[in-house]
Amino acid sequence: MAANTPAPRAAAAPDPAAGWRAVLARIPIFAGFAANDLDRLAGCARERRMRRGETLMRAGDPGLSMMVVIQGEVRIMLGGISGREQIIDTLGAGSVFGEIALFDGKPRTADVVAITNGRVLTIERADLQNLIARDPLFALRVIETVCARLRSTTVQLEALLFQDVATRLASSLLALAQGPAPRRLDMTQAALGQLVGASREIVNKRLRAWEDAGIVALSPGRVTLLDEPRLARLIPGRVAKTRLDHD
Repeated sequence: MAANTPAPRAAAAPDPAAGWRAVLARIPIFAGFAANDLDRLAGCARERRMRRGETLMRAGDPGLSMMVVIQGEVRIMLGGISGREQIIDTLGAGSVFGEIALFDGKPRTADVVAITNGRVLTIERADLQNLIARDPLFALRVIETVCARLRSTTVQLEALLFQDVATRLASSLLALAQGPAPRRLDMTQAALGQLVGASREIVNKRLRAWEDAGIVALSPGRVTLLDEPRLARLIPGRVAKTRLDHD
């Protein structure tokens, strides 16, 4: 008879925390963390799958955690008494949201809605506060993230107060369009209206005029920028720099 041979050992299950550790190490607010702190952070992170249109946070919810976008995009939105919504920011992979809760633990100040399918990591406030106690510089990095978002919101508020719809729309298109020339923005006209504080009808009228002038091209859910220098010249009082200037 053949000699008995030991059965092969089953391969060890992959450690999900190891994967999250590598992801978290590339996110600016976690830069400089010691390896053991990254391990601890990865160990308490929980993955959550998100689906397009899903509300991840609502204004008024308890602020008990922070989330990190691993895959996909989310929008931060404010709702008015009239039911009209205003887009505050759009965040992609590597971005964090809900970070204000780390400091005050008060209710959420805005809604966060998934605009694509994707994944986020949830990290509880208690775990992050322990890390702040061990690494005070982490608190400074979170504060920098909050300040950057506040500056962006201030710029947006200034635009809503002092710029007309055409100027706000042109600025948003130039700021958000992606890809090689001709760059494009994949966003519905309704969402553009929420971003610039105007109705879909007003946005559509302006875009159609620009399309007739050869400045943009329109297709369902997409605006393609055909002539960025001309679009930039529609913004009064600004010497606009576009990507085409450097290509």
